[in-house]
Amino acid sequence: MKTLVVGAAMIDMVMVMDKLPKSGEDKLCKEASLEIGGCAYNVSSTLDNLECEFDLCVPVGNGPYGAIIESRLKQKGYKILVKDTQKDNGYCVCMVEENGERTFVTIQGIEGDFQADYFEELDMSQYQNIYVAGYQVCNHSGEVISKWLETLTDKTIYFAPGPVICNITEEVMKRIMSKHPVVHINDKEARDYTGQSTVEACAKKLYEQNRNLVIITTGDKGVIYYDGIEVHEVASGKAKVVDTIGAGDSHAGAFIGGISKGMSTEESLKLANKVAANIVSVYGPVMDKKTFNERMEKDYE
Repeated sequence: MKTLVVGAAMIDMVMVMDKLPKSGEDKLCKEASLEIGGCAYNVSSTLDNLECEFDLCVPVGNGPYGAIIESRLKQKGYKILVKDTQKDNGYCVCMVEENGERTFVTIQGIEGDFQADYFEELDMSQYQNIYVAGYQVCNHSGEVISKWLETLTDKTIYFAPGPVICNITEEVMKRIMSKHPVVHINDKEARDYTGQSTVEACAKKLYEQNRNLVIITTGDKGVIYYDGIEVHEVASGKAKVVDTIGAGDSHAGAFIGGISKGMSTEESLKLANKVAANIVSVYGPVMDKKTFNERMEKDYE
């Protein structure tokens, strides 16, 4: 099963510090790095590490950040499906505290301005799975992507709305949910959106909209999923948390990868839990294939 991953590749400026500064306070960070990130890029990296078939549909812009991203995509052997010279790609300032928690400030570039013609040259017959990231269905891009999704038939859509779920317009959300996507979300995002107090209630509320599998990650506890009949729990082993950047993306990517390889929902979520546990044990949102394989061979529980 080949997957089309729709969303963003952008620059992550990662800063490691003891704790976030208060308003008006100055802080020195312990270390800093510049990485390629973006939800779609992170998902694709996991699919790549799991040796699954995929294409990455992200706009590559015109400017210093776009040049860095284009170079990395070519280095990894990814096809450049969308090149847009109107403006540069955006970036995200990622502040990582001592306990591994991360705070993001995102400045969108070309990846926040999807155009309908991005999809015109795609041969959709080769894709069974479509992944869509939440950041790209806000504002104008949400109209474009949701209307494109409405034209698709016989595809399995995976929708990861992320922390911007409450910023997606009601109309766009209705369009996306009408395609019955598998929803992948974390417990905080689910509570913020549904207003429910328990993850079980959140899952059932979301199911009323998508009428398909609802997956809610619950940090180091693992994940719950609701199939319309019963709420199931898949526990996760303990991991040493360095930073949580890319944890949700890697989890979503690994779940799609597991399903693509013919695994059951339960088996795919166990795989996803292990991949995410390994991602949070390293700095940055992705791992190179060598590091990924070495860590996945070990028992993290």
